[in-house]
Amino acid sequence: MPVSGIVLNCVAARVNDIALRLAEVRCLEVHGVLPDGRIVAVIEADTVDDEVALVSEIQEIEDVISVQVAYHNFEDVNA
Repeated sequence: MPVSGIVLNCVAARVNDIALRLAEVRCLEVHGVLPDGRIVAVIEADTVDDEVALVSEIQEIEDVISVQVAYHNFEDVNA
């Protein structure tokens, strides 16, 4: 199971609205909202393909400028 920490750069005036929208996304947890327009979040997906699809979906949200991966790890769910 891939787990990634991501940082979204957003239009600062819309960062709280975007964070609320992201809070409803399955497999994503918002951990921080900064006044300069950044959002810190974690994605836990079933597969890398699911993770890539989710990041692509996030990048299409209006007023999201970019999505950067800050941390990536594969968790062994069978351990």
